[in-house]
Amino acid sequence: MNERAISFGESGSLFGILSQPDVADPLRPAVLIPNTGVSHRAGPSRMHVELARALAAAGVVSLRIDNAGLGDSEPIPGRLGDPFAPDLRAAMDALDARNLSSGYIVLGIHSGAHDAHQAARGDPRVVGAAFIDGYTHRTPRYWINRTMDRLADSARRANAELRPQIGLTRQSGDALHDALLNEIHYYDLPTAARMQLDLVEFMRREMSLLYIYTGDVENEYNYPGQLIEAFPLLRGYRRMTLRHIPEADHRFIRRASREAMIDVLVSWVIRVPGQPH
Repeated sequence: MNERAISFGESGSLFGILSQPDVADPLRPAVLIPNTGVSHRAGPSRMHVELARALAAAGVVSLRIDNAGLGDSEPIPGRLGDPFAPDLRAAMDALDARNLSSGYIVLGIHSGAHDAHQAARGDPRVVGAAFIDGYTHRTPRYWINRTMDRLADSARRANAELRPQIGLTRQSGDALHDALLNEIHYYDLPTAARMQLDLVEFMRREMSLLYIYTGDVENEYNYPGQLIEAFPLLRGYRRMTLRHIPEADHRFIRRASREAMIDVLVSWVIRVPGQPH
Protein backbone atom coordinates (compact mmCIF):
# COMPACT_ATOMS: atom_id res chain seq x y z
CA MET A 1 0.00 0.00 0.00
CA ASN A 2 1.14 3.56 -0.61
CA GLU A 3 -0.33 6.91 0.40
CA ARG A 4 0.37 10.35 -0.97
CA ALA A 5 -1.07 13.82 -0.81
CA ILE A 6 -2.59 15.29 -3.96
CA SER A 7 -4.00 18.67 -4.89
CA PHE A 8 -6.86 18.91 -7.33
CA GLY A 9 -9.77 21.07 -8.37
CA GLU A 10 -9.68 24.61 -9.68
CA SER A 11 -6.16 26.02 -9.26
CA GLY A 12 -5.28 22.99 -7.11
CA SER A 13 -7.15 24.48 -4.18
CA LEU A 14 -8.49 21.14 -2.89
CA PHE A 15 -6.47 18.61 -0.93
CA GLY A 16 -6.75 14.89 -0.27
CA ILE A 17 -4.84 11.75 0.63
CA LEU A 18 -4.76 9.09 -2.07
CA SER A 19 -4.42 5.52 -0.79
CA GLN A 20 -3.51 2.85 -3.33
CA PRO A 21 -2.85 -0.88 -3.16
CA ASP A 22 0.52 -2.09 -4.39
CA VAL A 23 -1.20 -3.25 -7.57
CA ALA A 24 -4.33 -1.26 -8.42
CA ASP A 25 -7.07 -2.76 -10.59
CA PRO A 26 -8.35 0.01 -12.91
CA LEU A 27 -11.55 -1.99 -13.50
CA ARG A 28 -12.59 -1.52 -9.87
CA PRO A 29 -14.40 1.57 -8.60
CA ALA A 30 -12.44 3.98 -6.40
CA VAL A 31 -13.89 5.20 -3.11
CA LEU A 32 -14.25 8.91 -2.31
CA ILE A 33 -14.55 9.85 1.37
CA PRO A 34 -15.54 13.47 2.15
CA ASN A 35 -15.37 15.25 5.51
CA THR A 36 -17.75 14.48 8.35
CA GLY A 37 -19.05 17.78 9.67
CA VAL A 38 -16.12 20.15 10.15
CA SER A 39 -13.60 17.43 10.99
CA HIS A 40 -10.71 17.09 8.58
CA ARG A 41 -9.95 14.18 6.27
CA ALA A 42 -8.87 11.82 9.07
CA GLY A 43 -12.52 11.43 10.06
CA PRO A 44 -14.01 10.85 13.52
CA SER A 45 -11.59 8.84 15.67
CA ARG A 46 -9.37 8.53 12.53
CA MET A 47 -12.08 6.35 11.01
CA HIS A 48 -11.35 7.53 7.46
CA VAL A 49 -7.65 6.75 7.79
CA GLU A 50 -8.25 3.20 8.99
CA LEU A 51 -10.94 2.64 6.39
CA ALA A 52 -8.74 3.86 3.53
CA ARG A 53 -5.91 1.55 4.59
CA ALA A 54 -8.27 -1.42 4.91
CA LEU A 55 -9.60 -0.68 1.42
CA ALA A 56 -6.06 -0.55 0.02
CA ALA A 57 -5.31 -3.91 1.64
CA ALA A 58 -8.38 -5.24 -0.19
CA GLY A 59 -7.13 -3.85 -3.52
CA VAL A 60 -9.28 -0.70 -3.66
CA VAL A 61 -8.11 2.85 -4.39
CA SER A 62 -9.56 5.59 -2.17
CA LEU A 63 -9.26 9.34 -1.74
CA ARG A 64 -9.87 11.04 1.61
CA ILE A 65 -10.97 14.57 0.81
CA ASP A 66 -10.83 17.88 2.61
CA ASN A 67 -13.80 19.75 1.19
CA ALA A 68 -13.37 23.42 0.30
CA GLY A 69 -12.66 25.51 3.39
CA LEU A 70 -12.00 22.50 5.62
CA GLY A 71 -8.71 20.92 6.67
CA ASP A 72 -6.01 21.84 4.14
CA SER A 73 -8.38 22.77 1.29
CA GLU A 74 -8.83 26.44 0.50
CA PRO A 75 -12.28 28.06 0.58
CA ILE A 76 -13.89 28.82 -2.77
CA PRO A 77 -15.36 32.35 -2.74
CA GLY A 78 -18.90 32.87 -3.96
CA ARG A 79 -19.96 29.25 -3.92
CA LEU A 80 -23.71 28.86 -3.40
CA GLY A 81 -26.14 26.00 -2.77
CA ASP A 82 -24.86 22.59 -1.65
CA PRO A 83 -21.21 23.52 -1.41
CA PHE A 84 -19.35 20.22 -1.39
CA ALA A 85 -20.76 18.05 -4.20
CA PRO A 86 -18.54 19.95 -6.70
CA ASP A 87 -15.50 18.90 -4.64
CA LEU A 88 -16.42 15.24 -5.08
CA ARG A 89 -16.85 15.77 -8.82
CA ALA A 90 -13.44 17.46 -8.93
CA ALA A 91 -11.99 14.43 -7.14
CA MET A 92 -13.48 12.15 -9.81
CA ASP A 93 -11.90 14.30 -12.51
CA ALA A 94 -8.53 14.04 -10.75
CA LEU A 95 -8.65 10.24 -10.54
CA ASP A 96 -9.99 9.97 -14.10
CA ALA A 97 -6.83 11.77 -15.25
CA ARG A 98 -4.74 9.14 -13.47
CA ASN A 99 -6.69 6.16 -14.93
CA LEU A 100 -6.99 4.58 -11.50
CA SER A 101 -10.55 3.28 -11.51
CA SER A 102 -13.73 2.40 -13.33
CA GLY A 103 -16.45 4.47 -11.72
CA TYR A 104 -16.71 5.76 -8.17
CA ILE A 105 -18.22 4.91 -4.82
CA VAL A 106 -19.03 7.88 -2.59
CA LEU A 107 -19.02 7.10 1.12
CA GLY A 108 -20.08 9.59 3.76
CA ILE A 109 -20.92 9.77 7.46
CA HIS A 110 -23.80 12.03 8.60
CA SER A 111 -23.21 15.37 6.81
CA GLY A 112 -20.75 13.53 4.55
CA ALA A 113 -23.63 11.24 3.59
CA HIS A 114 -25.51 14.33 2.42
CA ASP A 115 -22.54 15.35 0.27
CA ALA A 116 -22.31 11.81 -1.12
CA HIS A 117 -26.02 11.83 -2.02
CA GLN A 118 -25.75 15.18 -3.78
CA ALA A 119 -22.71 14.05 -5.77
CA ALA A 120 -24.39 10.77 -6.73
CA ARG A 121 -27.51 12.62 -7.84
CA GLY A 122 -25.61 14.69 -10.38
CA ASP A 123 -22.84 12.46 -11.72
CA PRO A 124 -23.34 9.18 -13.63
CA ARG A 125 -19.77 8.13 -12.84
CA VAL A 126 -21.01 7.20 -9.35
CA VAL A 127 -21.77 3.46 -9.38
CA GLY A 128 -22.22 3.03 -5.64
CA ALA A 129 -22.93 5.06 -2.53
CA ALA A 130 -22.70 4.28 1.18
CA PHE A 131 -24.54 6.48 3.65
CA ILE A 132 -23.89 6.21 7.39
CA ASP A 133 -26.53 8.07 9.41
CA GLY A 134 -27.69 9.91 6.32
CA TYR A 135 -31.21 11.02 5.46
CA THR A 136 -34.04 9.85 7.72
CA HIS A 137 -37.74 10.06 6.91
CA ARG A 138 -40.36 9.31 9.55
CA THR A 139 -43.13 6.76 9.20
CA PRO A 140 -46.28 5.95 11.22
CA ARG A 141 -44.42 3.13 12.95
CA TYR A 142 -41.60 5.53 13.84
CA TRP A 143 -44.11 7.72 15.72
CA ILE A 144 -45.63 4.70 17.50
CA ASN A 145 -42.19 3.53 18.64
CA ARG A 146 -41.23 7.03 19.75
CA THR A 147 -44.43 7.46 21.74
CA MET A 148 -44.02 4.08 23.44
CA ASP A 149 -40.40 4.85 24.32
CA ARG A 150 -41.37 8.17 25.86
CA LEU A 151 -44.20 6.60 27.88
CA ALA A 152 -41.88 3.90 29.16
CA ASP A 153 -39.24 6.48 30.05
CA SER A 154 -41.82 8.59 31.89
CA ALA A 155 -42.91 5.53 33.88
CA ARG A 156 -39.31 4.76 34.86
CA ARG A 157 -38.80 8.31 36.04
CA ALA A 158 -42.04 8.29 38.05
CA ASN A 159 -40.90 5.15 39.89
CA ALA A 160 -37.38 6.42 40.55
CA GLU A 161 -36.47 7.82 43.95
CA LEU A 162 -36.30 11.60 43.84
CA ARG A 163 -32.86 12.92 44.76
CA PRO A 164 -31.38 16.42 44.78
CA GLN A 165 -29.58 17.02 41.50
CA ILE A 166 -26.55 19.21 40.93
CA GLY A 167 -25.79 20.44 37.45
CA LEU A 168 -27.11 18.49 34.47
CA THR A 169 -29.99 16.20 35.46
CA ARG A 170 -31.12 13.23 33.43
CA GLN A 171 -34.19 15.20 32.36
CA SER A 172 -32.17 18.22 31.28
CA GLY A 173 -29.63 15.92 29.63
CA ASP A 174 -32.37 14.25 27.59
CA ALA A 175 -33.73 17.65 26.60
CA LEU A 176 -30.28 18.76 25.49
CA HIS A 177 -29.83 15.54 23.51
CA ASP A 178 -33.14 16.11 21.70
CA ALA A 179 -32.27 19.74 21.02
CA LEU A 180 -28.89 18.84 19.56
CA LEU A 181 -30.41 16.26 17.23
CA ASN A 182 -33.40 18.32 16.20
CA GLU A 183 -32.10 21.88 16.03
CA ILE A 184 -28.49 21.67 14.83
CA HIS A 185 -28.65 21.12 11.07
CA TYR A 186 -25.66 20.48 8.86
CA TYR A 187 -27.90 20.28 5.80
CA ASP A 188 -31.53 20.47 4.73
CA LEU A 189 -33.32 17.12 4.59
CA PRO A 190 -34.85 16.57 1.14
CA THR A 191 -38.59 16.18 1.00
CA ALA A 192 -39.96 12.66 0.65
CA ALA A 193 -40.94 13.49 -2.95
CA ARG A 194 -37.40 14.67 -3.79
CA MET A 195 -35.88 11.62 -2.12
CA GLN A 196 -38.23 9.35 -4.07
CA LEU A 197 -37.14 10.93 -7.37
CA ASP A 198 -33.48 10.49 -6.47
CA LEU A 199 -33.99 6.84 -5.54
CA VAL A 200 -35.77 6.21 -8.84
CA GLU A 201 -32.75 7.69 -10.63
CA PHE A 202 -30.27 5.64 -8.57
CA MET A 203 -32.19 2.48 -9.34
CA ARG A 204 -32.44 3.32 -13.03
CA ARG A 205 -28.64 3.60 -13.08
CA GLU A 206 -28.40 0.32 -11.12
CA MET A 207 -26.30 1.95 -8.45
CA SER A 208 -25.24 -0.14 -5.46
CA LEU A 209 -26.63 1.45 -2.28
CA LEU A 210 -25.67 0.89 1.36
CA TYR A 211 -27.63 2.58 4.15
CA ILE A 212 -26.41 2.21 7.74
CA TYR A 213 -28.13 3.76 10.76
CA THR A 214 -26.49 3.82 14.20
CA GLY A 215 -27.67 4.67 17.68
CA ASP A 216 -26.60 8.29 17.14
CA VAL A 217 -29.78 8.88 15.13
CA GLU A 218 -32.19 6.87 17.28
CA ASN A 219 -34.22 10.05 17.72
CA GLU A 220 -34.84 10.03 13.95
CA TYR A 221 -34.49 6.35 12.96
CA ASN A 222 -35.75 3.85 15.52
CA TYR A 223 -36.37 0.48 13.84
CA PRO A 224 -34.59 -1.60 11.16
CA GLY A 225 -37.03 -1.30 8.26
CA GLN A 226 -37.87 2.39 8.57
CA LEU A 227 -36.17 3.39 5.30
CA ILE A 228 -38.02 0.74 3.29
CA GLU A 229 -41.36 1.57 4.86
CA ALA A 230 -40.76 5.23 4.04
CA PHE A 231 -39.82 4.34 0.43
CA PRO A 232 -41.45 1.02 -0.54
CA LEU A 233 -39.93 1.17 -4.04
CA LEU A 234 -36.68 -0.02 -2.40
CA ARG A 235 -38.32 -3.29 -1.41
CA GLY A 236 -36.72 -6.01 -3.46
CA TYR A 237 -34.09 -3.77 -5.06
CA ARG A 238 -31.23 -6.23 -5.29
CA ARG A 239 -28.45 -3.65 -5.18
CA MET A 240 -29.58 -2.11 -1.89
CA THR A 241 -28.28 -3.12 1.55
CA LEU A 242 -29.81 -1.73 4.75
CA ARG A 243 -28.24 -2.13 8.20
CA HIS A 244 -29.55 -0.88 11.54
CA ILE A 245 -26.82 -0.99 14.21
CA PRO A 246 -28.21 0.78 17.32
CA GLU A 247 -25.25 -0.23 19.50
CA ALA A 248 -22.84 1.71 17.25
CA ASP A 249 -22.30 5.46 16.96
CA HIS A 250 -20.97 7.52 14.08
CA ARG A 251 -18.09 8.98 16.10
CA PHE A 252 -16.55 5.48 16.35
CA ILE A 253 -14.87 6.17 19.67
CA ARG A 254 -14.75 2.47 20.59
CA ARG A 255 -12.18 0.54 18.56
CA ALA A 256 -14.34 -2.59 18.39
CA SER A 257 -17.21 -0.59 16.90
CA ARG A 258 -14.88 1.11 14.43
CA GLU A 259 -13.30 -2.14 13.28
CA ALA A 260 -16.68 -3.83 12.90
CA MET A 261 -17.96 -0.95 10.76
CA ILE A 262 -14.84 -1.02 8.59
CA ASP A 263 -15.35 -4.75 7.99
CA VAL A 264 -18.94 -4.08 6.89
CA LEU A 265 -17.89 -1.29 4.55
CA VAL A 266 -14.94 -3.09 2.94
CA SER A 267 -16.99 -6.26 2.41
CA TRP A 268 -19.67 -4.21 0.67
CA VAL A 269 -17.27 -2.10 -1.42
CA ILE A 270 -15.45 -5.05 -2.97
CA ARG A 271 -18.76 -6.39 -4.29
CA VAL A 272 -19.69 -3.18 -6.13
CA PRO A 273 -19.12 -3.61 -9.88
CA GLY A 274 -17.35 -0.92 -11.88
CA GLN A 275 -18.72 0.93 -14.85
CA PRO A 276 -19.17 -1.22 -17.96
CA HIS A 277 -16.61 -0.46 -20.66
